[in-house]
Amino acid sequence: MKAQSQLYKAISKSMLGRYSVYAANLGSMMLLARVFTPEQFGIIASVAVFSTFFQMLSEAGLGPSIINIDTLEKTDRNGIFGLTVIIGLCVGLLFYLATPVIVDFYKIEALEQIIPYTSMGLFFFTCSIVPMAFLLREQLFFNISVIGLASEIVSTGTTIVISKVTDPLHALASKPLVLSATGFLLAYLFSSKTEFGRPIFGTKFSAIKPLFSFSAYQFSFNLVNYFTRNLDNILVARYMGAAYLGVYDKAYQIMRYPLMLLTFAMTPAIQPVIRKYANDLEMVEVIHRDFTFKLSIAGAVVALIIFLFSDQMVLVLLGSSWSEVVPLIKILALAIPVQVVLSTSGSFFQALNRTDLLFVCGVFSSIITAGGIVWGILQRDLTVLSWSIVITFHINFILAYCVLYIVVFKKSPLRFLSRMLPAGLITAAMTASAMILKY
Repeated sequence: MKAQSQLYKAISKSMLGRYSVYAANLGSMMLLARVFTPEQFGIIASVAVFSTFFQMLSEAGLGPSIINIDTLEKTDRNGIFGLTVIIGLCVGLLFYLATPVIVDFYKIEALEQIIPYTSMGLFFFTCSIVPMAFLLREQLFFNISVIGLASEIVSTGTTIVISKVTDPLHALASKPLVLSATGFLLAYLFSSKTEFGRPIFGTKFSAIKPLFSFSAYQFSFNLVNYFTRNLDNILVARYMGAAYLGVYDKAYQIMRYPLMLLTFAMTPAIQPVIRKYANDLEMVEVIHRDFTFKLSIAGAVVALIIFLFSDQMVLVLLGSSWSEVVPLIKILALAIPVQVVLSTSGSFFQALNRTDLLFVCGVFSSIITAGGIVWGILQRDLTVLSWSIVITFHINFILAYCVLYIVVFKKSPLRFLSRMLPAGLITAAMTASAMILKY
């Protein structure tokens, strides 16, 4: 099948480039975990929760909407880019002005020192939205991987150098700024190779209007998804402290590495390929079912490896001072199979122009996830919180795929769910072991 081969070819290119970036990410984490303390990481993570929200506001679903368009005049291109530059300035300033609110919320005075770095990082992130979307639209994954790899190496090196001459918090806070600035400069440079070309600052801001119908639902989903993905970090930092957040955030980060390797490396390739066959739902469904089955098996195998060897992984990746992370990783590993598959669902909704349904799923999943997170926080126990996260991921998985199959594909989801059974059995065995051993 031509479409299927195109998808896997695009995914292979994306994964090949992304893996070098993830290797750099992993090396960076291993190095920095031995230089900075869990509390220092927790303080930075607490600010990152809010900066992620401002990133989402500035992006507003614009990236995926650009990927879906077929033509773009130069004046429109420049107008959209010019608007993102203005938005970046406003968002960065707004985040800086929100310093007293953020400090008062967390009751951590040290946040005042690091918010200026984050504000500048938000500006560069926003400026990179348009050129990065151009690169993704044309599947220039080699260029994208060069951007990610260079940004990670430069930002980590800068952090280490600064830590030798100034306060550790300032050094660690500089990393996101250098990361986003380097990423923007390289994306802007490489965008000259795309069909739409390198943008320059323009004033035709009205050019963004045709993108609203797609981006509005995408932004709404991102908004809802933000709270789903970050409520746990916000509440852990607020009610349990920065040190607890440092431990929890590292456990969650390690759990996300399989998602990065198996899913995040693939998703940039899905939307550009599938959108070409959006009118043939039967073919898209067959591709989807085959793709997600293979993904679920890979996710289950990786989850089992992490579950069995989490002690050794933490020792190698983080060092002996992070032993509290081990039981949390064992629990969170149970969510990897469904998370690996679920993380690709958004690309299919986007490619089929059903971001409205993506938003609906996001609303319900956020309600479910928020309930689980609040329950875990009320127990003041990171283990209970981790179990709650695992349960909510499984519920959200069933919800999203029932909507995708019943409403979009016009099919029963039973055949799809039956293909998930092998991965489900592996997860069930790990769950039984975790409960017996009382992780």
